[in-house]
Amino acid sequence: MTTIAEKILQLGGKLAGPASVEEVEMVESRLGVTLPPQLRNFLLQHDGSATETDEGIWRFWPCSEITTHSDYRKSGDFIPDNNDLRELDPSVHSVRLRGDRLILFADAMIDLPTYGVFLAPGERFHGMVFDTSCRYLSAQSFDDWVVMFIARGEDSLLIQETEEPEQAVDGNPH
Repeated sequence: MTTIAEKILQLGGKLAGPASVEEVEMVESRLGVTLPPQLRNFLLQHDGSATETDEGIWRFWPCSEITTHSDYRKSGDFIPDNNDLRELDPSVHSVRLRGDRLILFADAMIDLPTYGVFLAPGERFHGMVFDTSCRYLSAQSFDDWVVMFIARGEDSLLIQETEEPEQAVDGNPH
């Protein structure tokens, strides 16, 4: 199986050296969260992306840049597009997530999404990953997000993405 690091290298990105255990613990302490194990392990191997290139359009943030939605956007709560969440739970009407618990960890240069994982144990959407720029739900967990990232790279990482049927010349779907 390909790892996050291998996929970044495949896309032409460059990786930084490892973060120390102390650096990762400082991020967790500063943000008041426990990072998902796969993100924590990635940081201990590579403290984010070292450089941005046209080919390496993904940028995983180093410990020094990982932050909250509230601090990054200079706003309070995060209000996701509820259509995606209604697909998972039809009782969802209006969702407002604590912006200080939405932890931003990566961005992409092409579509300009910024990705964050909601870390609020005991709360309804704990562990889900959002494209905070477009307010979409991207994955139901960080691990699922990584699997999609590895599979699709720079392509859209929207969990509710659906394929449009191809249209034949006569107008009938194939």
